[in-house]
Amino acid sequence: MLNKLRKAIDEKGCAIGTFLGVSTPPIVEILGYTGMDFVIIDTEHGPYDTMPACDLIRAADGMGMSPIVRVAGVTHKEIQRAVDNGAEGIIIPCLRETEEFRKAVDLCKFPPVGNRGFLKARGSGFGNAEWAQGSLEEFMSRSNEKALLLPQCETMEALENIEEIVNIDGIDGIFIGPFDLSISMGIPGQFDAPQFRQAVARVLKACKDAGKLCMIFSTSVEAAKGYRQEGFDAVANSIDTLMFKKVYQDMMEEIRDWQPST
Repeated sequence: MLNKLRKAIDEKGCAIGTFLGVSTPPIVEILGYTGMDFVIIDTEHGPYDTMPACDLIRAADGMGMSPIVRVAGVTHKEIQRAVDNGAEGIIIPCLRETEEFRKAVDLCKFPPVGNRGFLKARGSGFGNAEWAQGSLEEFMSRSNEKALLLPQCETMEALENIEEIVNIDGIDGIFIGPFDLSISMGIPGQFDAPQFRQAVARVLKACKDAGKLCMIFSTSVEAAKGYRQEGFDAVANSIDTLMFKKVYQDMMEEIRDWQPST
């Protein structure tokens, strides 16, 4: 199996990962020792341009984790560079119209599924990777299998058309962004609200019915456990910035609160 995220889902039932907002390659390598299945390199909100993102992709690959890139939008430059440099998944935020999802397919997938520009770049070992051998048609088919398109559902417009969206050929799954989706619904951060729970369940069901992957962001271990139980294929729990603060804050509080014995 060419895609490590799919392999982790097949073997474990649910893949677990996290977002990278400020991490460097050595931090990614450290995360690889935790047994994490994937990392999401956030070029939407994070400071990563092409070369820093490429370095993070390389670090994740080297540790056996699936490197996924969240790009900033449906643009040729953003998607082409991420896939060419070895991203095994492309997450795209804030999509609204169904045509935006179709355009994403065009930019992410080779013919006959899409119209991605051709080059055997870093992600294929510059054409030297074993999977990149063979005919051009075989290369394009394997590339389409290796790079998953996982656009986000985080707007009311996307939610209202989710059943049509998940059945678009070339869309491999949906990534739910709970914060923006709840904001779009007029209930910001109210993840336990019945209408939000219904929205999440609707997206999950649509993906399952279409045989597509369904991923979601979680803010806590307990939430991640709940999403696993509900049947999500992958959960991205927290982001490096929050985790760094929490770990060091807990450490500082424990040291400061400790009183030496007299």
